Amino acid sequence: MKVHRDFPLSQVLWYRIGGTARFLLDVGSAEDVLRAVEFVEAERPARVFVAGLGSNLIFTDDYFDGAVVRVASRGADGVGSPEPGVIEAFGGVVLDDVIVSALDRGLVGLEWAGGLPGTVGAGVRGNVGAFGGEIKDSFERAEVVRFRADGCRREVLDRAALEFSYRDSRVKRERDAVVATVALRMTPATTAELEAARAVYAQNIAYRQARHPMEYPNCGSVFKNINRREQVERVLATWPDVEERVRGTWYGKVSMGYIIGRLGLAGYRVGAAQVSEKHNNFIVNLGGARASDVRAIIRRVQYAVSETFDFVPEVEVEIVE
Repeated sequence: MKVHRDFPLSQVLWYRIGGTARFLLDVGSAEDVLRAVEFVEAERPARVFVAGLGSNLIFTDDYFDGAVVRVASRGADGVGSPEPGVIEAFGGVVLDDVIVSALDRGLVGLEWAGGLPGTVGAGVRGNVGAFGGEIKDSFERAEVVRFRADGCRREVLDRAALEFSYRDSRVKRERDAVVATVALRMTPATTAELEAARAVYAQNIAYRQARHPMEYPNCGSVFKNINRREQVERVLATWPDVEERVRGTWYGKVSMGYIIGRLGLAGYRVGAAQVSEKHNNFIVNLGGARASDVRAIIRRVQYAVSETFDFVPEVEVEIVE
């Protein structure tokens, strides 16, 4: 584990936005998690925030008077298969590395997540999903460590205890908890099924590279797609022409990227932050953007949606005050 003091978070977060943290703890293994626990219990910082790669975070421009625990590693060294059909991984392993390791073991079930940025622990934390799949569907159990100045706590949680919902979980709501290890239930595949899964995995990576504005720093999808039944119906009542997309390509939801574009906000800019014209549910950092710029755009989008459909869209990105 490496400890950095008064560290500018903009140097490590994907968005290249964020103020200075009193402590940044770089955690790269299960052993490092224990060292981080010892550090927090000894230093007793006023606040603790757990991050993965920082690909779905907006930290404010202010000083963070506490410890940011950054749990991330590269490669499949932290991945194993303790029992048939189960993949177990250190929470800081990049999700793509977990998927590749599973495929190499003849196991399928996560190929829909090909190219999603972030770690497997953060994926569980935010119940990541794409193309109709969600990580909760493969989730078996996780060891969770809560970093608290009055005493850290470790426990193993099953699916029910994680309280998964759309792009959310109990761990995400607690904010000071790290998913130290993850066990995922996978499906043994035939040779033909494995080849098909590898093809889907590669296609999804190519899709993201082509459709997402990876040429600029960003925080991924800013808003959750509209999934609540009453809100979907309000959109359909106003825009009945999108019903076929809702039932088909949008998997029963309404794409927020589509809504933002149709409301005329593609390219909308505040300071050095801009609604991407490549994918309208991304707000990109054109260079030197501040958190306040991004949040001003978020408020503008929420106002426009509220004026049109009488509800406020939820943010998917995690905003840290």
